[in-house]
Amino acid sequence: MLDVVVVGGGLGGMLAAAILGREGREVLLVEREAALGGRIRSFDRADGFVLDAGAYLWPDAYVSEAMRRAGAVGFRASEIPRSRVLRLFVEGLSGRRFAFPYPQRRASIKLLESAEVALGVDPEGYEQLSATWARLAALSERETDSMRHVPLEEGLERLRVDERTAAALRRNVMLYGTYDPASASTAECIELGRPPADRPLAAPVVAGANPGGGVAAIVRSLSAALSSAGVEVRTSQAVDEIVLESGRARGVEIAGEKVAARSVVCNVPIWHAAKLFRPSEIPVEIASLAERWSVVGGVIAAAFAFRGMPRLRETGEVDDFPGWTRLLMGPEREFGGGMVWTTLHSPENAPSGIHVLQAMRLSPRREVEDPERVAAVHASFERIVREVYLEVDERLLWCKQWTTPDSSEYLISSAKRPQIAVPDVAGLFLVGETTDVPAVQMDAAALSAMRCAELIGGRDARRIA
Repeated sequence: MLDVVVVGGGLGGMLAAAILGREGREVLLVEREAALGGRIRSFDRADGFVLDAGAYLWPDAYVSEAMRRAGAVGFRASEIPRSRVLRLFVEGLSGRRFAFPYPQRRASIKLLESAEVALGVDPEGYEQLSATWARLAALSERETDSMRHVPLEEGLERLRVDERTAAALRRNVMLYGTYDPASASTAECIELGRPPADRPLAAPVVAGANPGGGVAAIVRSLSAALSSAGVEVRTSQAVDEIVLESGRARGVEIAGEKVAARSVVCNVPIWHAAKLFRPSEIPVEIASLAERWSVVGGVIAAAFAFRGMPRLRETGEVDDFPGWTRLLMGPEREFGGGMVWTTLHSPENAPSGIHVLQAMRLSPRREVEDPERVAAVHASFERIVREVYLEVDERLLWCKQWTTPDSSEYLISSAKRPQIAVPDVAGLFLVGETTDVPAVQMDAAALSAMRCAELIGGRDARRIA
């Protein structure tokens, strides 16, 4: 009998398996795809380019620590200066740059211009907005936690924020990367303007100068760590069932083969996890949450390869911005996603002298599955690239467009998230981006993996320095 079977080889699953393996446990990791990584993927083109499918920019309060505990070495992250993390472009304004309206940022001429264009408020309205962010930041931890699962729309009503200011605040939240700010967690939004004192300050990072390029360098590093830890890895094998008996996880079934284990760790997205149990045995925690999370959409993406770095239309200077460019598109100035120069951080993503600009828009499922809407977003990406940069026709080598399903939400929804230890089912654990931990995106996957290993390991778990 194995100690642990890990179902799903995304970031959380790889980390949990490697950490548990290093602690001396016999671990099997099963991944249905041909390669590990989940959403952390890079695609190699025959002409020497590497395109990243996701996880371009992430907070790193926990990822580096989890990688260390997993024994993953060699991966280089590139930290972005906090003063150059985000900027803003608005389609139709001739490539003008705008300051990103961080909550409670001190007013300046540039910031007030941005507030008017992006948030729809005049100087008086921006003052009211700043005062509201300050009021939210002053709420106690107890008051904040009470709104963890309250949608922002409802939370602002409870707090009696006037509609004009509420509309500006929702747009402010939208710029962080959510297409539906009204349904975001009120507590998560409050914490945008008040970094919690009890959490490490997350560094904004992207994949750095790694051999082979791309975010897939994380996967390569973790794959080596899994091997060193003695973890058995099976790819291209789908788990048909997580076996439960008498209120306890007993292992899994793979193509008719039953694999017994003392614990099962599930890194399958919650909206898919419910399919891994017999209908009469689906844990209540998973069944109740799977439907809500099934609405999570995906990413509409594009990549532009340039011969050299193009010049900004606004200044005539070569662009050197290392962070993420947020976009507002169309006459309504709706959330348009963002763009980042991946080759400023990961030079091996392109041949020498070539730079790649990648664009992505988190989108609801109905958009990702609508060819006309996907085409409209791709067209907006191209229009804004031509607005922002000079000499596009002369420098542009090619543009590639695609969609990626099963993404996460940047701001975790107000919907309840599942606990790591599944209630009422001994030996069953969940890891990943939507688990109930105080973190988002890759940090959530990393933190849940570490906590899962601690829960399985117990007090006698051997710590690895």
